[in-house]
Amino acid sequence: MSNKKNEEVKKHARKRVFCDYVKSFLLKIFLFTRYYVDILIDRVFGYFNDSKRVPIKKCTNPIILESATALAKKIRKREYTSEQVVQAFVDRIKEVNPILNALVDSRYEAALEEARKIDEGINNGTISYADFRRKPFLGVPFTTKESSAVKGLSFTLGIVKRKGRKALFDADHIALMKQAGAICLGVTNVPQLNLWQETHNPIYGITSNPYNNTRNVGGSSGGEASLLAAGGTPISLGTDIGGSIRIPAFMCGVFGHKPTSHLISTKGTTFRLGTEAQTIVVMGVLARHAVDITPLLKVLTDVNSSKLRLDESVNVGNVKINYITDPKDVFVSPFRKDMTKIFGRVVNYFREISSTEPEELHLEGTKYSGKLWKYWMSQESGVDFMKDITDRTGKAHPVIDTIKYFTVGNDYTLSTIFNFINKLLPCPKDEWAKEETEKLKNQLIGKLGTNGVLLYPSAPFTASYHHASYLRPWNFNFFVLWNVLKFPVTQVPLGLSDGLPVGIQVVAAPYQDHLCIAVAKELEKAFGGYVPPFETS
Repeated sequence: MSNKKNEEVKKHARKRVFCDYVKSFLLKIFLFTRYYVDILIDRVFGYFNDSKRVPIKKCTNPIILESATALAKKIRKREYTSEQVVQAFVDRIKEVNPILNALVDSRYEAALEEARKIDEGINNGTISYADFRRKPFLGVPFTTKESSAVKGLSFTLGIVKRKGRKALFDADHIALMKQAGAICLGVTNVPQLNLWQETHNPIYGITSNPYNNTRNVGGSSGGEASLLAAGGTPISLGTDIGGSIRIPAFMCGVFGHKPTSHLISTKGTTFRLGTEAQTIVVMGVLARHAVDITPLLKVLTDVNSSKLRLDESVNVGNVKINYITDPKDVFVSPFRKDMTKIFGRVVNYFREISSTEPEELHLEGTKYSGKLWKYWMSQESGVDFMKDITDRTGKAHPVIDTIKYFTVGNDYTLSTIFNFINKLLPCPKDEWAKEETEKLKNQLIGKLGTNGVLLYPSAPFTASYHHASYLRPWNFNFFVLWNVLKFPVTQVPLGLSDGLPVGIQVVAAPYQDHLCIAVAKELEKAFGGYVPPFETS
């Protein structure tokens, strides 16, 4: 009897081995096929788009290349006037925006008037050193995405029923920037209701990448990243619910920092009141220079900045480096050689400078990033996509509105149709999603602690052509996990590959933002950071 039982066990074991082999073999065929399908997609899109490429104008004013902190310092020392600085960026926007379609509403004259008043105060002594301490960005211009309320400027969220709508107040984080002395130049383009990985809506159209105007800028802070990279603004404010800062930062070759959650008020972004009990959205910053991230974060976190260790010096050589080369998510595209090569170079760099050997992590939960994000999006407080997309005047009907889109047309973009379809797909079970999230969070906190970071891939390849994201809808999964877990993460530019930006994400445990930023600064020093998409003279 026992021999028969042993034979059964062996039979089941052999069956399992065979099934695992078949699964592995089929997965390899699938990934091999998808790799070349992705290349074919690029070839086809390139055939129709490469001839439309238009380079942006070269930079003739060195002011636009400087960091926001350097500009603030030079205004304080009277090396530049605020009016000079604001005018330089206004001029630059006028040069590049016809190609990029990044800025969608402006307040140039009001901004210049504010700058003149600041200059007058500096010259007559009514603005003192104490004022500069209270207002670290006094006289420095900034922009923000159109889905964040700036009093008097467009606030449509890309929804046709809101066309012509102007904000009646400043979002909380905009008010903080103004209190810090910064001057708003205008608002930039967003996808419809901020929910897509490309920036396009029926009101303002599509935004282009400054490195190649036939390419995607990412979303939803795509207008910000595009304008920032082109030299149209020194300070960019964004929001991030599923990579909305980091996807555009990656595609446009700038820094993007998503802070630890629940430190910055969300009031005034889309329909949010700032009182939501559960949310994975967070305000954050984009910057051409890593040195700008910390002072901007101090402004935005305001009274909560004490919860972060932003002024603590970090010896990067003593930071524990962990890395994940591949999250094993079958929904995303396979990596191309340039992306794996740059990731390997970063790991090898830390092998050389770190006091401990970088450790590769293999966590099963990373392959569920998309599923976990879908679940936690369904748990967002005070948000109802089907109502919000109608400006809360009714409720969208996914099936009916999808049919209308492809027949008689309606007020939605194809990205919104994709979101409708996603809403119809089954949501992960509550118990599984919460357990998997908690398990992954505990595993990572255990590894990262208060002195560790995780290097994580940003994308399988560089910015693709306009609209190609519809054929690769899940590639944003590389970014969403850190919204789910509410970890701080910095997108770091690492130069160019065939003229387009590459980079990686640097992740830390909650409240350890200073580690992400310190590592970002180190990588900027080692790999060059932001590379302008234009000639300089």
